[in-house]
Amino acid sequence: MKTLVIVESPAKGKKIQGYLGSAYKVKASFGHIRDLPAKKEDIPKKYQGEAWARLGIDVQGGFQPLYIIPADKKAVIAELKKLAGEADEVLLATDGDREGEGIAWHLVRALGLKGNFKRMVFHEITEDAIRKAVQNTRPLDYALVGAQESRRILDRLCGYGVSPALWQSIGSGLSAGRVQSAALAALARRERARMDHVPADYWRVLAQVMPEGEGAEPFTAVVVSIKGQGLAGPKDFGADGQLKSDSPALAITGEQAARTVAFLKAKGVKVAKVETSAYSTKPPAPFTTSTLQQAASRALKMGPKRTMEVAQRLYEGGRITYMRTDSPALSEEATEAARAVAVGLFGAGSIPAAPRTFAAKGNAQEAHEAIRPAGKDFKAPDQTGLAGEELSLYRLIFTRTVASQMTDLQGSKTTLHLKSGGVGLQSSGRVVLDPGFTRLYNDDTDKKDEQQLPNVAEGQALPVQDARAEVKKTPAPGRFTEASLIKALENAGVGRPSTYANIIEVLKNRQYTALVKDQLYVTWLGLVVAAYLQDQFPALVDLAFTVKMERDLDRIAAGELQREAYLTEFWTNGLAQTIRAARHGPPALALNKFAGVVVTARQEQIVMVRDGKAVPLALDLVPDTLTPEGVERIMAGETVRPRASRGAAPSGQSKKRKGTGKPRKKAS
Repeated sequence: MKTLVIVESPAKGKKIQGYLGSAYKVKASFGHIRDLPAKKEDIPKKYQGEAWARLGIDVQGGFQPLYIIPADKKAVIAELKKLAGEADEVLLATDGDREGEGIAWHLVRALGLKGNFKRMVFHEITEDAIRKAVQNTRPLDYALVGAQESRRILDRLCGYGVSPALWQSIGSGLSAGRVQSAALAALARRERARMDHVPADYWRVLAQVMPEGEGAEPFTAVVVSIKGQGLAGPKDFGADGQLKSDSPALAITGEQAARTVAFLKAKGVKVAKVETSAYSTKPPAPFTTSTLQQAASRALKMGPKRTMEVAQRLYEGGRITYMRTDSPALSEEATEAARAVAVGLFGAGSIPAAPRTFAAKGNAQEAHEAIRPAGKDFKAPDQTGLAGEELSLYRLIFTRTVASQMTDLQGSKTTLHLKSGGVGLQSSGRVVLDPGFTRLYNDDTDKKDEQQLPNVAEGQALPVQDARAEVKKTPAPGRFTEASLIKALENAGVGRPSTYANIIEVLKNRQYTALVKDQLYVTWLGLVVAAYLQDQFPALVDLAFTVKMERDLDRIAAGELQREAYLTEFWTNGLAQTIRAARHGPPALALNKFAGVVVTARQEQIVMVRDGKAVPLALDLVPDTLTPEGVERIMAGETVRPRASRGAAPSGQSKKRKGTGKPRKKAS
């Protein structure tokens, strides 16, 4: 055998074997083949007496990790070692990101490879790409390996260092983590804001204005001011339901609103000013990992984890490029392919004269392209032979990629300023003149449901056909969806897009969060855990601190920061001291709307406490739905749960919360 090629998955290996032929032997490592010990039984006998062995990192010995080969990988390693010994050359064809580089390095160590190995990197599984990758191998990138290892060490120190404090204070089976805990804290702050929100009533007055001319249709105008003073809306009220002291807005009463309605019906309106302006909307960039997860969530109702599973299959089947990427950039051949598809569908006028280019953000880690259809010529979705979720996701990627090279949407926006005595009204509308890229791709977030306004002249009098007053309530701060949480984490610079799906799954699996109507809410357990971490480990849940850790890891990857020096400062002089100083015991979560009521943990259960009496709380009781009546029913021993709703929710606590009492393998 001449050349052994090692990939991560059998599906990918089968495809690549077909391209390379019999001169190559393609085998799979089935993902990671070495890792830190997950449980006590994994620790080799020679290290079991070491105090640091359970942590898996020799802190005093320069933060050296203890890697073990899991039992289920020993047969894989034995086979690969045998094949490597028979080969003239070994090509390590794991994924081209930091994680893939780390797996390649572990293969070198586990297989005892010396000088007969090279890295083979590709970003799509097509025959051209694979043959080019074979001809353009490179050495192992030890900077990427170091960055991946540093991240793994940091995650282990945070997770295994802090999680025992949660077990002692709240309950077994819980976990903390470098990014997980920061994400939980952000969700918990939003949930507490919703719980504390006091809705306020505010009045709106709307008028149906009738333009002149045969066949004319009425348009809607909203009262925005009375005697020059703007009317109060949601932004003018505080969380306590009171008008903000510094707000200049006028909060009208129901009686004032009714008088305004009658006045408008009787007097009609005049056009005070007409403002018309052109607007254009550029197409969105091709997909990165995070934007794909966001779009799939909105358009396909597909969660981040499922999106990545389907994308993985599309990649391994040679349908799309690598699905873990921070970059929206397209190669020159992909740009040409996208433009060719647009011209074929909509004609030469559908693309701008010059190709569009898209650059990655400054903190992007990987040098991949965007996620796009594979190959030099994009295959139309209906010609792929795909079905179900794979077809839906491929179509989303195909249309987004092609649309990114199409012309802007062009339109005009008109705003009418109307007057009726001292009452000021406003009406807005948009007209699309050229749909541009939206002929192929239109993100729901870009849709404008605005009316088309008639041609009117300044000073023109118009009758009010009808008017009405409506009372509205100020909304509580909105919950995060899985998509909007990913967007918020990425915008803040917390974590990396390739990890977001796993973070959300960990939060749900720990019963810290759950879904209700496709929105993430924080359970009572999650609120208690977040409160404890905020009290005892404030840096761990601080977004700015977490962002700084990401930047420091990037500096380690670039060789600008020494790993041991950084980890010493972070752990020995930082988190380890905080862990030793941390107080054990559950926090008492005061419920601001219910005097004397707190939520805490007792005997591994989340309980509501009032006047010394503690009653277990069902985890599927959504916190911001709690009412005074609900509090009384809970304290009387009744089980209070919300009505059945769409989405997964944690089960109630009929028994003590179960847990292993040990840290989970991944607490990142």
